[in-house]
Amino acid sequence: MSVTLDLEELDQTVYEEVLARPELGLVELAARLGVEPDRVRDCLDRLFALRLVQASFEAPGRFTVVDPVLGMQRLLDQQHEELVRRHRQAVGHQQALVRILAGAGSAGRPAEGVERLAGLDAVQRRLERLALEARTEVLTFMPGGPQSAAALEAAERNDALVLGRGVAIRTIGLDLVREDPGTLRYSRTLLAGGGAFRTVAALPTRMVLVDRTHALVPIDPADSRQGALSLSAPGMIAPLVALFEREWGAAVPLGADPSQPVYVPTEQERSLLGLLAEGHTDESAAGQLHISARTARRIMASLIERLGARSRFEAGLRAARLGWV
Repeated sequence: MSVTLDLEELDQTVYEEVLARPELGLVELAARLGVEPDRVRDCLDRLFALRLVQASFEAPGRFTVVDPVLGMQRLLDQQHEELVRRHRQAVGHQQALVRILAGAGSAGRPAEGVERLAGLDAVQRRLERLALEARTEVLTFMPGGPQSAAALEAAERNDALVLGRGVAIRTIGLDLVREDPGTLRYSRTLLAGGGAFRTVAALPTRMVLVDRTHALVPIDPADSRQGALSLSAPGMIAPLVALFEREWGAAVPLGADPSQPVYVPTEQERSLLGLLAEGHTDESAAGQLHISARTARRIMASLIERLGARSRFEAGLRAARLGWV
């Protein structure tokens, strides 16, 4: 079972007490905090599961903390592996579904609810028609990384038609599009118009869902130039909607305001965070960086403020999530 990142306020308090007073055992911790020992034990169990606290090798019955940045990085690595595994599973499931649908009308008359659109021009014409007919929402998978200028221009035109009528748009792209100026500009235009855009590490295939009644998927996910299948049968649409919602829940929102610069930590700040994650004290880390311990503490205090954290513990969690270490 995967471990969640949810921590209660008391968990943080217990962590900070163990950090400040490693000589205390469970009973002493409970007495100092004025809570029942069972509550402290529950907190320690969660901190152990998150690999933020471990048993002391020097003093049995006592505890020692793991630097939060290092502990969170271990946890994020574990969750990343789980996410990759789930994405691969989703890819296999949807590609199998697409192959079934692609063959549904190949023998004899076309299957009910399946229409073949041969070639990119036919697909584009259908997308334009669906944009005009959409009434409630348009859901899109946008895999393949950075998009071509022509594709983005066509998407912007269709989006404008849809959003102008108050129809919702939710799009999921790949994480790497955050580094592509063209695709990033498109996503921000979509956000500015009232749409929503999120990214994930991987997507199964291209897909467009309209009003939860119509869908377009590639005939061949490996070669979209062959055209698409236009689906309308409820039994075909339902699993595609479920797949989209599952991916949407796991995707990361893209910030809508490009005027707000994203802070990039300096090499000195990254180095300090890395040394503290390895278990160095302020004094030891300062020596490695050839700065004073006072300067190291000042840099760390600045990072805590910039991260909007209330303590080193919370700052370590946020720094790990942002990939600063």
